[in-house]
Amino acid sequence: MKQVVCYSGVPGSYAEEAAMGYFGSTADYITAKSFALAFEEVVSGRAAYAVLPVENTSTGSINEVYDLLAEYDCRIVGEYIVKVKHCLMTLPGVELSEITEVFSHEQGLLQSGVFLEDHPNWKQTPVYNTAAAARMIKESQNRSYAAIASHRAAELYELEIKADKINFKQHNDTRFVIIARDFPQNSISRKMTIMFTTPHASGALYDVLAVFKKYNLNLVRIESRPIPDKNWEYMFFADFLQDCTPDELSHALADLLLNTRMLRLLGQYEPALERIKQGIDPALRAEQNNHTMGEEDE
Repeated sequence: MKQVVCYSGVPGSYAEEAAMGYFGSTADYITAKSFALAFEEVVSGRAAYAVLPVENTSTGSINEVYDLLAEYDCRIVGEYIVKVKHCLMTLPGVELSEITEVFSHEQGLLQSGVFLEDHPNWKQTPVYNTAAAARMIKESQNRSYAAIASHRAAELYELEIKADKINFKQHNDTRFVIIARDFPQNSISRKMTIMFTTPHASGALYDVLAVFKKYNLNLVRIESRPIPDKNWEYMFFADFLQDCTPDELSHALADLLLNTRMLRLLGQYEPALERIKQGIDPALRAEQNNHTMGEEDE
């Protein structure tokens, strides 16, 4: 029996691309209308995994997903990187002069901001998913509407691409995480994600960061988010790479626990780029090769 994987959005979305790139034909796919509902599918057991975006190289963190990671008792068990190429699309035969309103996910609008600045008369309306915007154009048959979404969304919903690669950064990648209710048994992976809070004391964060140096843990990302209902207090999310023995890792985590007010292990997983090297993600490896060739041609 295939495992069920949930992603937020509709077919043709970048989340669908990430889900299918990671799991391939080994899963059955369901959709959710929000990030929170995707978490609910996992917590309820209706889905074994959910695939959710956490950061983009152009516009930064997806804060809502970080807040949900703090709220729900789920674990990060994998990650996948999608090359994002936004397109402006309309019903067939529509001219740019006919467009009055453009729809996309708020990140799609932000990542296409430079292009949209050239069209100040267009109303920008965020929806919950880029591909949902494309489907809405198809269903509405409104010639004054446009959507910003992927090539696959344009093909799937029979729309015409009016402008290609409109994101303001040429190399525009989104990192997705794969969440589950529990870690795989006996799994200790190289990349780890923790969430922690610190005491209200001088040098508290410095003491935590010193632990990473002490145990030679490579801190690759740190993010802060407000703690709900506690003004001016923050929780931190940290991604790090480790090459420790099990005993050394245990000591490192114990040391982190001593220097934090709260510590929670959110993720253990193989880094996406290492999965490429191991040949686990052939589609992503091919994309990386194309990316490298493009740099050489410039």
